[in-house]
Amino acid sequence: MDRKIDRETNVLISLKNKLKDGEDRKVMDEVFDHQTLLALHKLFANNVLVSIDYPISTGKEANVFKGRTEKCDVAIKIYRVSNATYKNFYKYIAGDPRFRKISMDYRKLVYVWTQKEFKNLSRLHEVGVNVPKPITYYNNILLMEYIGDETSPAPALRNVTVENPKELYETVVEQLVTSYKKAGLVHGDLSEYNILMFNGKPRFIDVSQAVLKEHPMCEELINRDVNNIVRYFRKLGVDADRDEILRKMKSK
Repeated sequence: MDRKIDRETNVLISLKNKLKDGEDRKVMDEVFDHQTLLALHKLFANNVLVSIDYPISTGKEANVFKGRTEKCDVAIKIYRVSNATYKNFYKYIAGDPRFRKISMDYRKLVYVWTQKEFKNLSRLHEVGVNVPKPITYYNNILLMEYIGDETSPAPALRNVTVENPKELYETVVEQLVTSYKKAGLVHGDLSEYNILMFNGKPRFIDVSQAVLKEHPMCEELINRDVNNIVRYFRKLGVDADRDEILRKMKSK
């Protein structure tokens, strides 16, 4: 027991030294539990990570931090393992042929969820969808391309002024169609909250819940995504057509 406590203390001290001064204590307690600290320690020890700089966002399921590898800036997404929202994870994983054996162990399910987001990012990135480039994952930690500049991360679509709504709408629909037809994936939670704007282009993020075409929830999630996009762009005065988007997605 003493060895375990000593090891956790040493990892915590090491991590604190790599975090920006004044890091919120509550965030530390919620995100950096014992197993997560050990996982981060391994990433540092293996020179996968060289720093964790500052928090980017806090969500219901995960916190995102800006960090660095030896080569580039990265976004470090750490899924929390003490949040009751994980009871909804199983329905998005069950029916996915990539995950045949699904453990109902709480922590292991979070690890699968992290792996699922990495796999989804990889599929989308490979076919040219504008998503953060995935780098690696370990347990409940996902490393991906940092979207932003030296001063701040890229803002969400909901927080920007759209200069050409029609052009942006067409780009978002094109990316949505490419996701479905070439990557075989449906985002499942696409909205102005999960689209970043960077250098004038939209970037889809938060793809952990995205499902394959074969998934039993596929049609439900397609409709959710399309309805969200139509709703948002109609508010901007765009003649967004739900049926037209669906036809583009389903056409051969």
